Amino acid sequence: MRWLLMSALSIALMVGLYAQRLESVYRLKPDDQLFISVFGAPEMNQRVVVSRDGTIMYNAVGTIRAVGLTPDELAQRIREELIRRRIFSDADVTVSIEQFHRPRVAVIGFVNRPGVYEFKEGDRVLDALSLGGNIVPDRARLEDAWLQRMDGTVIPLNLRQLLEEGKLELNIPLQDGDTLFVPEETENRIFVGGQVKRPGQYTWRPRMTVLDALGLGGWETERAALSRTYVVRQGPNGEPQQIPVDMVRLLKKADMSQNIELQRGDVVFVEEVRTPNLDQIYRGLSILWLLRNLGVARSLWRP
Repeated sequence: MRWLLMSALSIALMVGLYAQRLESVYRLKPDDQLFISVFGAPEMNQRVVVSRDGTIMYNAVGTIRAVGLTPDELAQRIREELIRRRIFSDADVTVSIEQFHRPRVAVIGFVNRPGVYEFKEGDRVLDALSLGGNIVPDRARLEDAWLQRMDGTVIPLNLRQLLEEGKLELNIPLQDGDTLFVPEETENRIFVGGQVKRPGQYTWRPRMTVLDALGLGGWETERAALSRTYVVRQGPNGEPQQIPVDMVRLLKKADMSQNIELQRGDVVFVEEVRTPNLDQIYRGLSILWLLRNLGVARSLWRP
């Protein structure tokens, strides 16, 4: 039992000495929480936080620059100010760190959870994206993202190369106060329309094909004529070009020549079959029959 007690005391002593050694060489940073004490004058004791501009507000002497100093250096500066202001002829001042600063990064733009997040020393751009819930698919313009340092330096980031091509040299380390911005995709767009389940605008990607576009649009409706699919594209002279695509040949005969590669700004359009829409006709006749039996139609046509 005595051996266990001695071991525990030894470990506690070593941890305390290590913490003191770390604190003695540590340089203060914004958001550090400090406790200032003056021996023999408890009324002068005060808890302060290092502000983002690198200063503290100590009631007895006012604003003091703290960032970059060790706790001992800051204590010496406070002591000198107390003596200079003739508050004390001499003073034994101690500054201890109650909580170390927690580095933060702002992740904004087209990510799922924009906000300001604490991160660990050594974290990188991918960690910041993860904190922000990753990019918003089909809305984030990955090529034009950027990272801004606290001093205003802006570092362009091609997140497409990082995420899709694995260029890990772009996964640069984060610094406290960084801002990671992912802009909206407004230029690289295609439109999928006609007889598809989810017509609308979608983000164009390099090597995207007609099959990819139809997949985004939820494929065809019951009235779709896949053999009459078209890609409408702006030609060199500004006039629209209509490129026919026979999706039936592509799907049934594996004719990959029909699966053309799309360009930004293309419109993929699926025409409707030319046979009468029996379902619409039936619904129309049913409504007429109901109106006739209710006498509504007769009243509407009465002169």
